[in-house]
Amino acid sequence: MSPNEFLRRLAKGEREFAGLTMHHANLSGADLIGIILNGSNLHSSNLIFAYLNRASLIKINLEDADLSGANLSQADLSRANLRTANLHGAVLQGANLKEIDATLANFLDANLISADLRGSDLRGAVLIGACLRGANMRQERREYKTKLQGADLSYCDLSNANMKGVDLMRSNLINANLQGVNLREADLREADLSGANLEGAYLSEANLTEAKLTGANLSRTNLSRAIFIRAQASLTNFRESVMTNINLSYANLTQSNFTLARMNYADLSRSNLIEANLTETELTEAFLVKADLTMSNLTKADLLRADMNNVTLSGTIFCETTMPSGQIRNPIMTTKI
Repeated sequence: MSPNEFLRRLAKGEREFAGLTMHHANLSGADLIGIILNGSNLHSSNLIFAYLNRASLIKINLEDADLSGANLSQADLSRANLRTANLHGAVLQGANLKEIDATLANFLDANLISADLRGSDLRGAVLIGACLRGANMRQERREYKTKLQGADLSYCDLSNANMKGVDLMRSNLINANLQGVNLREADLREADLSGANLEGAYLSEANLTEAKLTGANLSRTNLSRAIFIRAQASLTNFRESVMTNINLSYANLTQSNFTLARMNYADLSRSNLIEANLTETELTEAFLVKADLTMSNLTKADLLRADMNNVTLSGTIFCETTMPSGQIRNPIMTTKI
C-alpha cells in the first residue's frame, strides 16, 4: 500500500491495518491514535511527532524508523522490532514494551514512566536523560531477562523502577537517579554508577563485581548478599545500609561512609578502607583478613568475633569500639594485628 492510499483510508476513519507493508513512508505528524498495525512493516519510516497513543503495534517492524517526538503513550508494542530506531524525546508513558528488540535504539530524553519493559532487549541503547520512573523490568523467567547490557543510562531517572534480575553489565549509569529502585539479583558487573543516587534502593544478591561507584549515594540501601568484588567505591555513601553477608573483597572503599551500616558477616578481605568512616558500624563476625584500615574511624563500631588477621591499622581510631574478643577499646591503636 502506498503512503497516500494509507492516509486516504485513514482520513475516512479506517483504523485496521494489520500486516501492512510500507517502507520509508512519510507519516510525520500523522494522527494514528488507536490504530491497529499488528505485524506491519514500517521499516525506515518517518513518524516524527506522530500520534500513536493507545495504538496496537504488536510485532510491528520499526527498525531504523524515526519516531522522535512521537506520542506512544499506552501503546502496545509488545515483541516489536525497534532496532536502531530513533525515539529521541518520544512519549512512551504506560506503553507495553514487553519483549521488544530495541538494540542500539535511541531513547534520549524519552518518557518511559510506568512502561512495561519485561523481557526487552535494550543492549547498546542510548537512554541518556530518559525517565523510567516506575517502569517494570522485572525478570519473569530466567530466559526472559530484560537486557540493558552496555546501554547508556547516564542522567536517567529510574526511581522506583522494578529492575529485578535485569542485565546491566557494562552499562553507563553515571549520575542516574535510582532512588528506591528494585535491583535484586541484577547483573551490574563492570557497570559505571559513579555519582548515581541509589538511596533506599534494593540490591540484595546483585552482582557489582568490578563496578564503578565513586561518589555514589547508597545510603539506606539493602545490599545483603550482594557481590562487590574489586568494585571501585571510594567516596561512596553507605550510611545506614543493610550489608549483611556482602562480599567486598579487594574493593576500593577509600574515604567511604559506613556510619550505622549493618555489615555483619561481611567479607572485607583485602579491601582498601583507608580513611573510611565506620562509626557505629556493625561488623560482627566480619571477615577483614588483610584489609587496610589505615586512618579509618571505628568509633563505637562492633567487631565482635570479627577475623582481623593481618589487618593494617596504622592511625586507626578506636573509641568505645567492641573488639573481636568482646573487649571495649578506647585508645587509638597504630599497630597491626
